[in-house]
Amino acid sequence: VRGVILWGAGGALGPDAAAIRAARLPQSGRHAAAALIANGFLSQDDLWPVLRAHAEWTITQALRDERVMCKLERHPAERLLAEPNVFGGAAGVEVFVELVRRVVSHDQAVAMLGGPDATIAESEHGYLLAESALATHELDAVQAAIGVSVNKLLTVHGPEIAALLYALTTLQILSSTAPPRRHEPESERERFDPLDADAIRQRVAARVALVREADYFSLLGIPRRATSYEVRHAFVTLRRSLEPNRLLTAATADLRADVELVIEVLEEAYEVLRDANRRTRYRKAIEATSEA
Repeated sequence: VRGVILWGAGGALGPDAAAIRAARLPQSGRHAAAALIANGFLSQDDLWPVLRAHAEWTITQALRDERVMCKLERHPAERLLAEPNVFGGAAGVEVFVELVRRVVSHDQAVAMLGGPDATIAESEHGYLLAESALATHELDAVQAAIGVSVNKLLTVHGPEIAALLYALTTLQILSSTAPPRRHEPESERERFDPLDADAIRQRVAARVALVREADYFSLLGIPRRATSYEVRHAFVTLRRSLEPNRLLTAATADLRADVELVIEVLEEAYEVLRDANRRTRYRKAIEATSEA
């Protein structure tokens, strides 16, 4: 069904025609594919490649979008129990690891593991490692990773191990533990004491000025060559510090509109800079503008 909708979106069918045809087809599995064949949208030889491609597409979309929510069905619907494995002889663990390696960048994987200082540990589903189809040297690297920091593993094995570790932690074959957060020095907490209205006003005014005059890198307070991990760390830190319910008091309630504006632009900056390709395009664009 998704294939029909995408086909319509791509121009082969009008969107209305695609929606009508999709409504006439079963919603999932081989019955949907059989209906596509019967309606002339697929040939018989395309059946299993299309089913596998659709399953891989669904997984990769979830991996690419941090906002996707997934739910584990421990007891699938009865109609799904009869569905064959679209991945053939490959185990689900093997397929998932391969897809993570395909779509998750080194920087994203390191960030999701908790940063370069996070430590790798064992987890409850370690027995699934046998189904990962990893090469011997990769299995040795994973087994030797217990108790070792992500940064050290990257140094020893190269950046490509980050996506593998992230895949295995997502499957709960491994786990990762970020180091305890360091508390702000007392002087920093006092400088932005919520009870100090003048300090809050100065802080918000400075952020509003950055929103109006600065680029996204300056707004986040990071260099233009920052990594995805640095982007995310800066965003999370700033976003937490600007939470209106924590920052504002009765004496500074009039600043809410300004704070919400800063948060809106801050989130926009994060959406652009968190992706390596978009970040590069943005950096080149502002550099070209400044040179002109």
